Amino acid sequence: MRIQPFLYSLICLLTILVAGNQIGMAQQAPAAPAPIVQPQGLRQISPHIWAIPDNSVGGVSNIGFIVGTNATLVIDTGLGPRNGEIVLTEARKLAPTNALYLVTTHIHPEHDLGAQAFPASAKMIRSADEVKDIANTGLSTAQLFSSRSPIMADLLKNAQFRQADITFDKAYSLDLGGIEVRISAMGLNHTLGDTTILVPSEGVLFAGDLAMAAAPLFAEPSASVRRWQATLVTLDSLGPKIIVPSHGPIGDARYISSYRNYFATIQRRAGELKQQGKTADETVAILIPELSATLPNAANRLDPAIRSAYREE
Repeated sequence: MRIQPFLYSLICLLTILVAGNQIGMAQQAPAAPAPIVQPQGLRQISPHIWAIPDNSVGGVSNIGFIVGTNATLVIDTGLGPRNGEIVLTEARKLAPTNALYLVTTHIHPEHDLGAQAFPASAKMIRSADEVKDIANTGLSTAQLFSSRSPIMADLLKNAQFRQADITFDKAYSLDLGGIEVRISAMGLNHTLGDTTILVPSEGVLFAGDLAMAAAPLFAEPSASVRRWQATLVTLDSLGPKIIVPSHGPIGDARYISSYRNYFATIQRRAGELKQQGKTADETVAILIPELSATLPNAANRLDPAIRSAYREE
């Protein structure tokens, strides 16, 4: 049967439209993974320490477990109570009869707001700086996260900060039974309440956002390049063999040296331009494209670091 020209053209047009739509759907970026802790990734990284990696998923943090004969310290608790329940389940699997302690590397939602899923018997450890940070900012960051997607809003629904059972100013030592843990308040860097956790006998440092693969993020407007550099010197002096950062792959002391070099480069170039009479805005405009080419994944994080270095010269 002969198809009329008009009908033939219509069939061709529909075929093209359908094919084009299918190609367009295929080319669409895949949906971002949900910010859910994935316990199947749990792995042992030293004799007494396990970690659940974040798989570099936004809204997820690396979760740590330090397990002694009497107690377990959980480091970071996930984004909201649902994630906290996942973390609690894994802690109980590792040592069902152990007492539980909690600590967070800082108070951002994906690190701290799963803590309310833990039983009242679990002891929450907070630095005085963390307590102050919560008092100053409340749930404002959680509200920002909730605005990003429906799944984040759902995970953070009714989430609240857990009150501290144990507070400390600068340092706190914890004996879990056969394993000593040193918890330190590092002052204002990424946030006001940055906290590190060191297991000296195993050379493992949970460094929070203070040293990791991604470029440093100044979450506080008053954060300082000079102060962060001083913090890195302190972390370096601990001699860690393994660094578990807040986000991204587990690494080693090269995370610290990388951050030190990053800040040193910014300080040097900002100082040179300031001596040439450039304003802070001009310095930022010059250095962002210049340094983005040599500092991986730094483009969106350079502005506050450059301004801090400029101020401090």
